[in-house]
Amino acid sequence: MKGFEELLKKIKEEAPNIDLDKLESFDSFMLALNDVLEEYKEKIYKSFLEELQKQKNTTEYTHANKEKREIITSTSKLENNLETNELNEENKFRIKANYQKYRANKDVEYTLYENFTHKRPYGFKLKDYPFIVAATWKDVLIKTCEIFMDLDENKFLSFANYPNMNGKRKKIFSLTHNSMRAPKKIGDKIYIETNLSANSIRDLIIKLLKEYNFEVTDYKVYFRADYTNLNDKKNK
Repeated sequence: MKGFEELLKKIKEEAPNIDLDKLESFDSFMLALNDVLEEYKEKIYKSFLEELQKQKNTTEYTHANKEKREIITSTSKLENNLETNELNEENKFRIKANYQKYRANKDVEYTLYENFTHKRPYGFKLKDYPFIVAATWKDVLIKTCEIFMDLDENKFLSFANYPNMNGKRKKIFSLTHNSMRAPKKIGDKIYIETNLSANSIRDLIIKLLKEYNFEVTDYKVYFRADYTNLNDKKNK
């Protein structure tokens, strides 16, 4: 349990706004942790790289390397478990009253013109397609890509060599996953980078819609939580 305790300590340091000690149950902890991971995982990676660079030529390098890697590995494993179990456990989550008020009305639809920062998805709907449940922005991206892959596989595969669909310094679509941080294989033929912020995922979906001749307004998103006000208060 030492590794888990160290992970809790690190999360409290990186996300003091989440009071892990006051959550009612393990389910509550897992939902809160999901929100922490989405906002702070990149910060942990950045801290890891910066510290390694500083300590590269010191005797502390090996220890720091091992310690940071354990934190990142533990975080990644928990994130994967969350994404596997979250849909089945959604109806069991019980969070303290101070988090209950940030739950969103799942029946209200939003467009891709919204700011997705500090918001958590419930699902999405593309034009006449059925509503699709997606509990994380990563799931939203993956399931959206699967739809477009089914619509026109050749077009989707062509994105691997299409500069407009990739970043200036990193690939978003690729036939190999060597240079990707969090690759996900779509249709067993092409990889997409899933290590993206909520708004980056939004922007990528807009590009996909345009490539497939959909209107941006054909795509609706539904939120399960909106922590915008909570974060605004903390920044004051």
